[in-house]
Amino acid sequence: MDKRAVNELKRSSNCRERERGFSLLQILVVVAIVGIVTSFAIVSIARSRDNIRLQGSVRQLASYIEKARLDSIRRHATGTELASVTFTDSSTYSVKMDFDGMGNVTTRSFSLESGVSIISTPLPSLTFDWRGRTSACTITFALQNSGGDQSWVDVSDAGDVTVNSDVDVLPTVSYANVNSTSDIASGTVVSGSTVRSNSVDCGGSSSGTTAPPITGQGTSGGTACSMTANPSAVTIKKGGGSTGTIALSTTGSGSYTITTSGPSNIQISPTSKTLSGGGSANFTVKSLNNTRGTFAVNFSSSCTTVTTSVKITN
Repeated sequence: MDKRAVNELKRSSNCRERERGFSLLQILVVVAIVGIVTSFAIVSIARSRDNIRLQGSVRQLASYIEKARLDSIRRHATGTELASVTFTDSSTYSVKMDFDGMGNVTTRSFSLESGVSIISTPLPSLTFDWRGRTSACTITFALQNSGGDQSWVDVSDAGDVTVNSDVDVLPTVSYANVNSTSDIASGTVVSGSTVRSNSVDCGGSSSGTTAPPITGQGTSGGTACSMTANPSAVTIKKGGGSTGTIALSTTGSGSYTITTSGPSNIQISPTSKTLSGGGSANFTVKSLNNTRGTFAVNFSSSCTTVTTSVKITN
């Protein structure tokens, strides 16, 4: 066989090889890669959709809080005519104000986006006087979507609304003294020496404010028992800046397995503990991120459930 014939046979063999296409193994590898990429894309899209719903809910809520505040100022509202924003449950809130600008105060109900809810306790309620101020110091509450992403809203006693910001106290700055007789007009002088900030009303301490113990009564196996949490409320700093300790004690006979639950931004350690009647144990709470507000932490056993409050500050 001459060289030309050999080359022709080789070309024919190569053509047949190419005509065979892909092997089953190659196809399976490609399908697996496509499946993995698609799964990541679906998860990413779902996470983005959840986050859009969260931010949309927060923006709408903040907008109505601002509108209610300005409405009270515009109308110089008093008594039952004060504008307000009140949560009726974890995903629904009512806004009371003059919506049409004609002096008719009505109440309308609004809902957060699907999967978004308030995780703070108690449910926020804001009422603005004719100066646009609230009756309380800074109110902070947090919202969470179904993917676990969180956002928080601050409403200061002056009525200022901020989202995901640190507004508990004014920054440390120096203030220049002015001469009221020569530097400013006499008609604009306001008596008093207090610098207006939230820290005057609320205090900036977050070193571990506590509250009296709370006790729950119940029965286990037909025997009366009780469980006490001490303290019933504790204040800690955001992002693990400080921790709080809650002591749990039980009365009764037998043993009780105490399980804990709370929002995802709070770490409770240990997550469970078994105590005999008359026993006690300490549980530590710690903030895992920058979300601020007041949150409920539950301690449950076959006897009863007690709920403590954990306030997270700057």
